[in-house]
Amino acid sequence: MPADRMNHLWRSFVLESSKYSLQCIFQDSYHDLFQYGLRITANPEDVKDSIQDLFVSLWLYKNSLATEVNVKAYLLVSLKHQLSRIRSKAQFDLLSEDLEHLLESPEMEQGLDPRVKEMVIRKVNALPSRQKEILYLKYFESLSYEEISQVLNIKYQSVVNQAHRAVTKLRQDQQLHDLAFLRINWS
Repeated sequence: MPADRMNHLWRSFVLESSKYSLQCIFQDSYHDLFQYGLRITANPEDVKDSIQDLFVSLWLYKNSLATEVNVKAYLLVSLKHQLSRIRSKAQFDLLSEDLEHLLESPEMEQGLDPRVKEMVIRKVNALPSRQKEILYLKYFESLSYEEISQVLNIKYQSVVNQAHRAVTKLRQDQQLHDLAFLRINWS
């Protein structure tokens, strides 16, 4: 959903107590919230419950909410807090499904060896969990570094540094470099 529409719905929800606006926000953000929640905990029922609890809390505390927020970042942060209340330890296992989805693009599918897929997934999952989470939020949720710093509750510069380290490490990997070279030649 475009950010402008989401911001309009949020203002309508907060200022007018619009149930319809909250319902639209829920429907439009559910998939992204659910996918992000699965990165934090492997239990889909916990994620579903946390999303429901999040929206119940939004309704209950609508009179105390700010009207100008980055809605997507606010919802992701809130979901993370909801999930942290019901879990004792984060298990952030990044990208297996998303990376496989990317690797199943038509040009990659024509000649991609399953061993190559496994290698890419293994290389990404070898990154520290914070770096994997930052890459996920940046490239799959399309958040800015500022938004990621809000979601993860860390300094902006730390987000930039961690993202740079992760990408640099992946770029320096000779096997991934060779794969990228092959992919460019397929285009």
